[in-house]
Amino acid sequence: MALTIGGTDNNNLHPEPDCDLDIFASTSLKNSSEKDILLRNIGYLRGVRVDNNDGPQTLTRQVAKYAGQEPPLVQEINDFVTESITTKTEREANYIHSGWSLDAVSAINPWISSRIAFNNQPNAEGTWITRRTLIHRFRLRISPGELTPVPEFRTEVEAALNRLTVFQQFEAVYQALHKWGDVVPLEVEMGASLVFTDFETNVSQLPATASWFDTRYLATIRTARITRQGAVDDEGWEDSIWPKKTIPPLQWHQTRIRKVIHTIRLLPVEIQDRLSQLYSQRLSYIPALIIGPSDSSCQTHDDTHHAANTISSVTIYTSDFIRTVKFDYADTSKSSKHEGSESQGSEHNMVLIDGEYITEIFIWKHDWIDGLQFITNFGRCSPHFGGLWGVPTVARSKGGVLVGIISLIQQHSFGRLFRNFQGIWRHDAVDRVPKEEDVFSIYFGSHHGKPFNDRVVVRNSNMAILKINVGCGAYFDSLQLTYLDNSGREVQTDRHGGAGGGKHEFVLEPGEHITSVSGKYDDQHITQMTFITDQGRSSGSFGEGYSTGKLHSFSVSSPKDRDGKRMRLQYACGKSDASLNGIMLVWTPV
Repeated sequence: MALTIGGTDNNNLHPEPDCDLDIFASTSLKNSSEKDILLRNIGYLRGVRVDNNDGPQTLTRQVAKYAGQEPPLVQEINDFVTESITTKTEREANYIHSGWSLDAVSAINPWISSRIAFNNQPNAEGTWITRRTLIHRFRLRISPGELTPVPEFRTEVEAALNRLTVFQQFEAVYQALHKWGDVVPLEVEMGASLVFTDFETNVSQLPATASWFDTRYLATIRTARITRQGAVDDEGWEDSIWPKKTIPPLQWHQTRIRKVIHTIRLLPVEIQDRLSQLYSQRLSYIPALIIGPSDSSCQTHDDTHHAANTISSVTIYTSDFIRTVKFDYADTSKSSKHEGSESQGSEHNMVLIDGEYITEIFIWKHDWIDGLQFITNFGRCSPHFGGLWGVPTVARSKGGVLVGIISLIQQHSFGRLFRNFQGIWRHDAVDRVPKEEDVFSIYFGSHHGKPFNDRVVVRNSNMAILKINVGCGAYFDSLQLTYLDNSGREVQTDRHGGAGGGKHEFVLEPGEHITSVSGKYDDQHITQMTFITDQGRSSGSFGEGYSTGKLHSFSVSSPKDRDGKRMRLQYACGKSDASLNGIMLVWTPV
């Protein structure tokens, strides 16, 4: 294997011309014919994946080049070390058992955190004791500034950053790190080892004079994990491991990795900056509002520390208001801080299946959060959780999936209730969210009535309105939409409103769509509506617009899609009871 000095890293101010470098030249191994095998066993300039909580995975692919002006520090040593290390998580215990130092285990950057979270592996907490008995025969130490990336790694990361969408960029960067590794070892010791790991409570039961060098004895401890490395033939497997043990170089194993460097830090500064800018787009906070200001009666809670995880279920405690929201995550962690008063009301649970994410939240609100409804990327709509008061707004983030919330909980005469909240959305989970191009009008109407949302009928389909059925007289009493699905079958929504008024029907021609709606409403209900199609046809005015209070007029036309074409009305949400109390119109691309 040819090792080179020099390279193209912009971080190295004094690169030298490429030349062969033999790191064993100053050692007794300088004439060895097995240097390639030794370098592979050392992990010299090779990447290591650390996204798995079970332990590190060293790759055979070289990710770095040596560009130092002087050779790296290489020492033949004859050290015998025993050490006990205490860890507090299962991940830490697994990596310490594999020979990593606490410093190396803690070398986690945001990209690594995200890759760890994608595996959805539990990381149990507790107290573990790892006892390591180490025979060191060789040490390699490299300075971070002496390394540059191999051109292929740099090229792959640059190509990832040039992908079209944020998700595609994230996906390609994650793939590059999976291929080339998350870190490169900087300080490695080689030799033989005997490693014992168990829970602290079990270790405390062992005799004070336990023989930590004796493989046969340690193997009788049923609760412990024992790993012995440094001999691959029968002759090398003695009962005990001792300082004078002879270990042929080809049987050396990594006994300790003291320091590592992130592979991203090998890259030129401008690429690192672009990676930082990309990572800053990973989360968004929608609705874009200020949570607060708050006083002594308020509490705020933030799930941002869970943002790398995937929600597996939502638990909501409601009465006429939203009182508590809890999230369970796929790695078994929980967010249970958004707790209000649960002295009255009921608990509801929404469980997500594999690959299902919350992508929209309907929020029914006045001064307090009255109700919530969750919609997933599968087009599944939760029941309406909460009370009947309030008007709707929609929280979503294009290309984002919900990973948590920021909440403001405040004291009310009915107990502690949700006053406001903000969704935390992640943008590296899916490339596109179904119906993310849809546009919602503002809500027209009153706080009265029961909430409805015809997304439960439409789901993620592109079905189009076939006809509109209306009941009306002095008021606009009811609205019902009929669709034609892709199989040619007619599908109807519920009738939103009462049974009063004369019955009318507005039938659309094939390929004809509603592109404009106007009407009137007061503080109780919708009093009149008119529908206009893209063919210029009008339904005429449904309802006489009668009101005993103050009337408000509205008129809304469909927005244009990304290609400049008019969108079409696909469904509605709003409130109804004995009449249609209010409406929000949802436009979708034709």
